[in-house]
Amino acid sequence: MKKSGSIILLLVLMLWCVKSYPQKVALVLSGGGAKAFAHIGVLRALEENNIPIDYIVANSVGSVIGGLYVSGYTPEEIEALLTNPGLYNFKRGDTKNENYLFQLSETDASILRIPFFVEKGFQPRVPFNVYNIQELDFLLMEYFAKAAAASAYDFDSLMVPFRCVASDIDSSRMIVLKGGDLAKAVRASMTFPFFIRPVKLNNKLLFDGGMYDNFPVSTAEAAFHPDFIIGSKAVDNYLSPDEDDIFSQLTNMLMKKADFSVDSARGLLIEIRSGNENIFHFEDIERYIDSGYTAALRKIPSLKKRIARRQTADSVTAKRKAFREKQPELEIDGLIVKGVDEKQQIYFKKSFHTKKGSKSTKDYGKQYRQLLANENVRNVYPSLHFNDSTRKFVLTLDIKEVAPFALQFGGYISSNGVNEGFVSFGYRHQGRTSKSIEAGAYFGTFFNSVWLDGKWEIQGDFPFLIRAKLLASRKNYFASSRYFFEDESPAFVIIDESYFDLSGAIPVGLSHALKAGVSNLNLNTTYYQNNYFTRTDTADQSNFYFFNPYIEFSRNSLNRKQFASKGSRFFLGLNYYLGNEHAIPGTTIPGVEEYVRDLDFLVLNLHYEHYFKVFRPFILGTSADIAISNKPLLGNYVSSLLLASSYKPIPLIETLFLENYLAYSYGAFGVKFIFELLKNLDLRIEGNYFAPYQKIQRGEDDYSVKLSTPLSYQYVVGSVQMVYHSPIGPVSASVNYFERAGNKFSFYLGIGYLIFNKSRFYR
Repeated sequence: MKKSGSIILLLVLMLWCVKSYPQKVALVLSGGGAKAFAHIGVLRALEENNIPIDYIVANSVGSVIGGLYVSGYTPEEIEALLTNPGLYNFKRGDTKNENYLFQLSETDASILRIPFFVEKGFQPRVPFNVYNIQELDFLLMEYFAKAAAASAYDFDSLMVPFRCVASDIDSSRMIVLKGGDLAKAVRASMTFPFFIRPVKLNNKLLFDGGMYDNFPVSTAEAAFHPDFIIGSKAVDNYLSPDEDDIFSQLTNMLMKKADFSVDSARGLLIEIRSGNENIFHFEDIERYIDSGYTAALRKIPSLKKRIARRQTADSVTAKRKAFREKQPELEIDGLIVKGVDEKQQIYFKKSFHTKKGSKSTKDYGKQYRQLLANENVRNVYPSLHFNDSTRKFVLTLDIKEVAPFALQFGGYISSNGVNEGFVSFGYRHQGRTSKSIEAGAYFGTFFNSVWLDGKWEIQGDFPFLIRAKLLASRKNYFASSRYFFEDESPAFVIIDESYFDLSGAIPVGLSHALKAGVSNLNLNTTYYQNNYFTRTDTADQSNFYFFNPYIEFSRNSLNRKQFASKGSRFFLGLNYYLGNEHAIPGTTIPGVEEYVRDLDFLVLNLHYEHYFKVFRPFILGTSADIAISNKPLLGNYVSSLLLASSYKPIPLIETLFLENYLAYSYGAFGVKFIFELLKNLDLRIEGNYFAPYQKIQRGEDDYSVKLSTPLSYQYVVGSVQMVYHSPIGPVSASVNYFERAGNKFSFYLGIGYLIFNKSRFYR
């Protein structure tokens, strides 16, 4: 009887303890890149079933999701924030997502850029980050700023006490983050080595906590001493290194294998199966969330048996509401620039010009995006800190300037003999203003050039840029011709162009620029009227000298220098040419004397192209071109062609002298059907229609010239291309159709960028 009474008393005491000391539950969220979004589904399932969450400890992307939850966001709000399709359009490489158009020099054929400093000798800085997530940094700052301020920057005072882990590689140990800038702590925790740029926190360079512990159960035990632990595991440990897979080798070297276990006596593991994709596969986030929800629901019966306490939806809502009411309004009043010297701070503050009286992160976000695009910026990390006296936030921008020196290399190899090399060297000095100078050269079979380009930029309420450029170039169409003896079309054509150009530009938003300038232009051409000449013959020459004032408006948000598949481009230019032609006939034109003729004419050029994502994997591209000019016919057929504008819808036409696509005035449009077969492999099918207003034609003899009746000729250009976008530029194989004498079809292989200096005459 005594024994039975003792047992009953013990059971009563146990029940009393459970009621008096309710179980405290910690939720541990693993890392896992995109797969860690499964934790959103886990949170939703736990809330729906009234399972309490008293503490959260997380790593990497798990820190992002856990951090948002403890900041007062519901699982549904977290899903809405983190499933925005444009949020994960990370640009591969340590390069800019966009460029500040009015600063840009011409597009060039570079495939490798090596910036470097010389203070301690030649020390090149070669970027080694796969993804640029600086725009995401600003969003994380916005998402976490109010909660961090409400908690007085103490993670124990968030809606739910929180810890995240990161790795300090200098001391080779894991760091537990429990206070300070919440956004920066989360960002440090998710910094996967070599793929995402690290950040400094408390003067330590921190990386992903998964380098030491991707499943920080021990951290939860040490920090909070919970009665019960729920572990949410989104990924497995990485497979053993593969001799042919550099990614698997790096992850095994850098990331310690995690112990994905929870003591069954004190907790339970939710194991999520989400597929075999790599952790940067952000295309299937919704599926990962559903996987987490399903996996958690399977464990709910076990959780309810082992956790006696319930947390009702009303109590969670009240708790969330109370914490949100403590959060201040997100208004910005003040800007601090750090990481650069005092003169450079002035430049960057002037470049960060919001509307007068603006306090919203929307306006500051636009300026932040523009700052990221600035060519003087290598990277920026933003942070918001609450000022208790003003009750507003101060925005701090930690800026790293670009290296002052840069070497660029590039080139092009093709099956048609147009092989080119490219090299340039640049120096930049940035203080209150930005000044730079660049010299470079192209060298090859078809095109050769040297140039010197200098820029001076002033920022402020009305930023502007002054540029001076000196160039000398040669295009030798004879070197690229494969149809020399098949017809009378001229193949021996050489164009030497040199100019000094002085211009000024102002930005119109981020991707637009308005430019005006004046050039002193020399265009010296050498040619034969047809292909019937001998070794003793001398070629004709037409030398043009022009004074060229102009105004141009442009927009460019294309995603690639060539073979774009996203964005748009618009160009509108008005050029006036005043000068003369000095004609020196060769031996193949009898009875014509040398002469000088005055010339003046206007040229209006318009180009527009736009790409539309119709459905995966299909993209539709459209383009339109218009040229309007009052250019006169010259003394002979070929010189008149040389004065004409060329329609060049595909890069290959740049290397060919095609009479049917030359005109003084014309209209054209094109359509591109692009199929993204793989991530970096496109099939491009395009057709283009070209209609010269009046075709330039031969007269009664070989050299005289006349114009056709208006709109009596039309031509097409077709192309089917397979393009692989490799780290060294596009690799393309194409079948092309041109309306010309000889074979109208051609097969073509090319590696690199088929880009040359932009002509000041052939716009």
